[in-house]
Amino acid sequence: MTIIDGKPYSKFDLHVHTAETSKCGIVAAADLVTTYKAAGYDGFAITDHLHEGYISLQNCQNDWQECITRYLFGYQQAKRLGEQIGFTVALGVELRFPESESDYLLYGVDEAFLRNHPYLHRTDHASFFRQYGDQILIVQAHPYRNNDTVYFDCLHGLEVVNCNPRHKSRNELTLQLAKEHPNLYRTCGSDAHQVGDEARAAVLFEGEIHDSFDIRRGIMQKQTRLWCPEQADLIAQSESI
Repeated sequence: MTIIDGKPYSKFDLHVHTAETSKCGIVAAADLVTTYKAAGYDGFAITDHLHEGYISLQNCQNDWQECITRYLFGYQQAKRLGEQIGFTVALGVELRFPESESDYLLYGVDEAFLRNHPYLHRTDHASFFRQYGDQILIVQAHPYRNNDTVYFDCLHGLEVVNCNPRHKSRNELTLQLAKEHPNLYRTCGSDAHQVGDEARAAVLFEGEIHDSFDIRRGIMQKQTRLWCPEQADLIAQSESI
């Protein structure tokens, strides 16, 4: 736990990819766990990519259950080691629809949800929000990295600070959008894919976090603080909204 102003916080990275599942991931799940544990984190959310490109890569277009078994492998590898060393690994998803290059981080999900909703990425942002918006938390990842249009009325939140050092995420535009729509929740993440990306950002939660549902609850109850030393000024502006 991290103590701030006498109050305990759980330090979590909400945007992490494994080499086992994300084709752009370089770091093995077990190495991510040991790195984050050594850096003083209490846990992270594995948010591996789930979209049509992943489905094609895994050659499981017609077998959703097999697809999810393969998709969860990186998460389960991380969770297994985390349980051994006292580090919480939560399940998240980075989803992309065929309509655009926008990516959406999902929290408040588990294996049963994924298995019971086959090919949930084969829709569009508006339909997805109508169907699942009251069940899970939908946060757009790095909204302006590859886009100029954000469908803010089909989101719960924005990754207002993406701390990946190799991408131009244009966080300042996301901050401006957050100012225009203060009802949207704000998160922060490392977007870790390879060595050097890890442990650059965190969301600090009041109290303990045990799973993805706690992450959703903590964000919705606004019991969080954002942390990314390299983007401290932008975070300060976000906290003033």
